[in-house]
Amino acid sequence: MILDGKVVEEAYLEELLSLRMGINLKPKLKVLSDGSEDSRIYERSIRRIAERLEVEVVEDEEADGIISLGKREVEIPPELDIEGLSPENLGLLVHGKPRFFPPTPYAAIKILEFYGFNLEGKTCAIVGRSVRVGKPLSLLVLMKNGTPIIAHTKTQNLMSITRQSDFVFLCAGIGEHFGREYFNERSVVVDISTVRRDGKIVGDAKFGEVKDFVRAITPVPGGVGRITPLVLFENLFMKILHR
Repeated sequence: MILDGKVVEEAYLEELLSLRMGINLKPKLKVLSDGSEDSRIYERSIRRIAERLEVEVVEDEEADGIISLGKREVEIPPELDIEGLSPENLGLLVHGKPRFFPPTPYAAIKILEFYGFNLEGKTCAIVGRSVRVGKPLSLLVLMKNGTPIIAHTKTQNLMSITRQSDFVFLCAGIGEHFGREYFNERSVVVDISTVRRDGKIVGDAKFGEVKDFVRAITPVPGGVGRITPLVLFENLFMKILHR
């Protein structure tokens, strides 16, 4: 089963349009970018969604929310950090009281829930330990009453861990590394990584080899990445509605 992000994207957009109707003034979003190719691609996606949701993208004005793309090191006030990645916002997530949901981990959960997968009581292997994805994802899994196992490229017996897990979240960023031997027929694989290889974007799974073997898998591109920018707008709208 292919967990198509495009289907989830359209349903999620409808949810966001409903939220947007409850906001009278035009929301303002500030995008800070390091100018890299990946950041420019992401920014174009954000601007496309912003236009559809009637959100104004600003550069120098005061904004309702701020995001920083790429490796740009910028101090963003926690109440404006709609990526939820500042130390204060991550601390709130640790305490189970998130101000904002980190976009990429939340997008992964959103796809699973759309297709009816429940993490409660399930073993969830998370292969990757970044602040942006792996660590906050483990906290979201706990909030869903799942059992996270955080692994990484230095983990011994990694194949044994992933094969025995109900859900496998791939966010190591090593590109087309995980073949059938890492999974079983009941595995649900959420491939979060986006890696440039030979002029194309790939995930961490060997998609062609795995897709007809596991129970379900997200494609790259076309999976989690389609949902990630939408989470920013949910965070933005919820901030405005609850202030």
